[in-house]
Amino acid sequence: MCSDVDSRVEASTARAAEALFATQRPEGFWPNRRPTAVLGTAGAIVALHFADPEHSRDLVERGGAWLASVQNSDGGWGGVPGAASQLVPTVVTASALRTVAPGVSEEAVRRALELVESLGGVESLTDPGMVHMARTFLALAGLRDLRGSRRIPLELLLLPRRLWRRRLSFRAAPFVAMALIQAHHAPSRGLGRLLHRLARPAALRLLREVEQGENDRGGYGGDNWLTAVVCIGLCLGKAPRAMIADTVDYLRSNVQPDGSWHIMQGLDLIGGSYVARGLADAGYTEDPRLVRARQWLRGCRQDQAFPLYDAPPGGWGWEGPRGWPNFLDSANVLAALTPAGDTEPAEPLRRGLEWLTSRQDARGSWGTFVPDTTLANDGPCPYTTAQCVETLLDSGLPRTDARIVKALDWLLTCQRPDGTYEALWYRGLTAATALALVAFARGGVAGRPEARRARDALLDLQLADGSWGPGETGTRGDDPSRGTVEETAWALRGLLAAGLPAEDDRLRRAAEWLLSRQRDDGLWQPSPVCLHIRRLAYYVDGLIGNGLALKALGAYRTALTAGSPAQREAL
Repeated sequence: MCSDVDSRVEASTARAAEALFATQRPEGFWPNRRPTAVLGTAGAIVALHFADPEHSRDLVERGGAWLASVQNSDGGWGGVPGAASQLVPTVVTASALRTVAPGVSEEAVRRALELVESLGGVESLTDPGMVHMARTFLALAGLRDLRGSRRIPLELLLLPRRLWRRRLSFRAAPFVAMALIQAHHAPSRGLGRLLHRLARPAALRLLREVEQGENDRGGYGGDNWLTAVVCIGLCLGKAPRAMIADTVDYLRSNVQPDGSWHIMQGLDLIGGSYVARGLADAGYTEDPRLVRARQWLRGCRQDQAFPLYDAPPGGWGWEGPRGWPNFLDSANVLAALTPAGDTEPAEPLRRGLEWLTSRQDARGSWGTFVPDTTLANDGPCPYTTAQCVETLLDSGLPRTDARIVKALDWLLTCQRPDGTYEALWYRGLTAATALALVAFARGGVAGRPEARRARDALLDLQLADGSWGPGETGTRGDDPSRGTVEETAWALRGLLAAGLPAEDDRLRRAAEWLLSRQRDDGLWQPSPVCLHIRRLAYYVDGLIGNGLALKALGAYRTALTAGSPAQREAL
C-alpha cells in the first residue's frame, strides 16, 4: 500500500512542480494571480469619487457595477467574490455604493443593511478600530452621524515616536486618515480643535514618510484598500493636492480590466517564499530554477531602515525591496533560503537571521511589525513565533539557544484551554496549532503535556473526509466549513512532525484527500484562509496554498520511507 501511495505522491509533487516552474518568470519569481477583492474595490471607488470625480468617473461606475455583480444572495459581501458574507465588507461596500451611486444602488444597499442588522450591527464588532472604520464609511454615505464618536487624538503624533510606536504600529497611516475624516465630519471644539490643528503638519509628514518608503509612489503598504482610506482622508482633510494626486494615480494604475481592485498588490514575495520552500521539501533544492528563485528572494532583502517601526535594514516585506518589513514574511523567506545549506551565500543569510532575532520581543514571541506592541492585531502570534523557531533551528541555532528556549516557553504557556493555538494572519485554529507542533518537535519538547494536547486537539479537528478546515471552535463537529488544501497541508505536516507515522490511517486519509484535490493542471484550488483584517475579511493566495501542499506531501513522502520515529520527528 505504501509503495502505491509513495508513487502517487511522487507523481503529484512532480506535476505540481512542473506546473509552478512553467509560470515562473525569468527573474526567478512567481506572479501571484489572486482574485480581486471587495474591500479594495469599494475603497477605491469611494476615494476616486471624492478625489477625482471627473477624470475617474468611468472607473467609479465600473467598480460599482462589479461590486453589485458579486453581491451574495443574502445581500452581503465577503472578502473576495463567492466568499461568505462578513460584516465589515458588507458595511463598507453598501456604504460605497450608496456614496457613488445612491439611486442606482438603492435595492442592493437596502438588502445589505438588513443583513448588517441581522448580524448585530456595527456595534457587534469587537475591534474598536473596525467599529470606527465601519461608522466612518456609513457617515461618508450619509447613513450615520460621526458626532458623538470617540475623538481620534491626532496630537499623539506630537510626542516622541517611542511613546506611540507600540500603540499605533502598522495602523499609523489609517490612524491619520481616520482623524482627518473625523475632523471634517465632526470637528472638535475648543482645545481638541486646537490640538488637531497643531498636529496636522506632523501627521502629513508621517504619511509622506510612509509613502516614500514604498515601492510605488502614492501607495501605502502595497494595499489599494489602505491607499483608498488615506486618499479619502487627504481629500477631506484638504491636504496638498500633490499628495492626493499621487494616491489617485496609484489607484488608477492598479484597476483591473473588469473594473475591480486587489487588496494587496504585491504578494509575489510571500507567496513565492512558500512555493520555494515547498519545492525544496519536495526534492527540488538543487534545481537551477529554484536556485534562481532563491536568488530573487535574496535580492528583495531590504537594505534601508524603516524608522516608523524602528526596524534596521535586513528584513523582508511582502512588496519587495521596499515597503513594510515584517517578521513573518522575513521568517518565510529565510525558511526558503536555508534548505540550500552551504550553497546559499552566507552574508545575506546571516544578516537576515540577525534581523529576525533582533525583532523577538521581551516575552520571547514574535508579532508582525513592532516588538512589544500593545496593538492586538500586531501582538505576539503563535504561528509567527513557531515559524521563527523553525527557521532559526534550520539556520543552525541549537535547541539550547536562549532565544529558542524563550520562544518555546512562551508557546507552551499561551495555549488555549482546548489545546489549540490561534494565528494573527490565518483564519481559525488549524494553522497555528499545526505549526506549533512542528516547533515543539524541532525544539525537543514534543513530549511536554502541552504538545500532546495540541496534537490531540488537531486530530480532533479532522473532518470526516480526512481533511481539515479552520477549526474555528476547537470542537469536532462544530465547524460547518469544508476542508481546504491549506489547512489540510498544515495539519498533515504538523502531525508528521509530532511523531505520528505516515502509515497512520488519519494521515493516510489526509494525504489521499490532498492527492484527490489536485487539479488537471497540476495545482490546487486555494481557499480564503488569509486574513486581511483579523476575523473580519479573508483573501485567497494560490501561491501559499500550492507551496503548503508541496511541503506537506514532501514531508509525507519522506516519512513513508523513513525507518524510525526519530527520523520522522526531524521533519
